Amino acid sequence: MNRFNLITLLFLLFSCSEKVSEKNEQGAIQTQTYTENQLENLQITLDTLKVDVGEELVISSAYYGFGLSEDGNSIFFSESQSSEIHEIDLAELKLLRRIPFEKDGPNRAPDFVESFDVLPNNEFLLANYAIQAIYNDQAEKIQDLKLQAEEYDGIDESLGGLHSSLAVSPDKKKGFSLPAPFGEFTAGLAFLDLESKTGELLDLPALDLTQNFQVTFSQNGGMTTSGDMIRMKKIKNQLVIYSGSTADIYLYDMQSDSLMLLKFDHQLVENQKKGTFKTQAASQEERREISAQIQRQISFYGFIWDESRQQYFRFGVKKNGLRETGEPLPDDVYLFSYDPDFNLLGEKKIEELSNVFFNGFFFDGKIYNYRPVDEDPGFVVMTLEF
Repeated sequence: MNRFNLITLLFLLFSCSEKVSEKNEQGAIQTQTYTENQLENLQITLDTLKVDVGEELVISSAYYGFGLSEDGNSIFFSESQSSEIHEIDLAELKLLRRIPFEKDGPNRAPDFVESFDVLPNNEFLLANYAIQAIYNDQAEKIQDLKLQAEEYDGIDESLGGLHSSLAVSPDKKKGFSLPAPFGEFTAGLAFLDLESKTGELLDLPALDLTQNFQVTFSQNGGMTTSGDMIRMKKIKNQLVIYSGSTADIYLYDMQSDSLMLLKFDHQLVENQKKGTFKTQAASQEERREISAQIQRQISFYGFIWDESRQQYFRFGVKKNGLRETGEPLPDDVYLFSYDPDFNLLGEKKIEELSNVFFNGFFFDGKIYNYRPVDEDPGFVVMTLEF
């Protein structure tokens, strides 16, 4: 079987579960839906925690991109304004170290970071349109990826840079990105063999509806796009490829090089956006108005893995527009839970939460979301009881 074919049945991933997923006519896996809602009686508690940075001066608002250490006890942030990586101990809530990167010479790092990934052995992927490379924790460049389409046989040169939503396998032999030529929709998932410099573009047809829920304003050769996007998140040895427009996801297993589509049937919210919206706006104001209309429907966010419970969780949100004063009304926020095979276990509208944990991660069974406290780094922490 060609490793890039869409898998129609994957017993290896699901045979250990009593809830074996069923294959539908399109070759996608239809996940199971709960008979008893795990989150029916969910209670949450929110706390705000501040990180001790000692005498260090940090720009807490400049943190962009993060990844957990192998043991899950610390988190690394890319500090975009100074070409640094900061490591924070999550148990002690203190800044452990700063790793400064060179701005010139053979170990030069990107001036600003568009893609950031934490690899085993405290190695880091740092990438933007000009530089894509892997560095160790001594800020030494150990692998130059050169992720331009013309460098890889099998990838159309029209795709240009391959640095968008970039991820690298733990063994550093494979790269993955979501390329999109300037001004165009995401072309698909680019699989890149970093050793042989070969690649293949994999279609993601179930996410094509995303382009119906984007709006762009173009002026003087530039453009601003808002609405839903196709995104990618690395969890363990898997890539979860998703869109705010639909609950359905693609799952790429980096060990077996297999891609499959998972379909969901939520009971509390719609499973995808509907309707028709203008995709080209005549002004920035019209772009914002159309975007606000799109966001009135459910938007699905990325999955986060809770090692302590051996479960996935995911947030969804509906915007509710503005008050007469112009201030935004509170969002409708939803939390969903899933077993290790992505079968839906529960869902709950969270009345107490007005801000989505967009960049959440689990530590010690609690959801952490980065948010500066005063001038220092910090987290909002959600404790779940159900």
